[in-house]
Amino acid sequence: MPEGYFLKFGGVRFVNNVPPEKINQFVMELPEEKRASLYSVAKELSDHGLISIQEGQFSSIDEETITFLQ
Repeated sequence: MPEGYFLKFGGVRFVNNVPPEKINQFVMELPEEKRASLYSVAKELSDHGLISIQEGQFSSIDEETITFLQ
């Protein structure tokens, strides 16, 4: 698995502890009210050990915005 990812709309770095398919299945089974917020989804994934959030590592820039900044 890659070293880590950043939440696109939160900028918080995280690492998958399980394959993406398990994460997708877990998210699909969450109640709608917990899926409505990226924060809630990330918290649930972290609380259940599916991802590890890397404290203090943030990014507010992604590949899609770099071209607009040049």
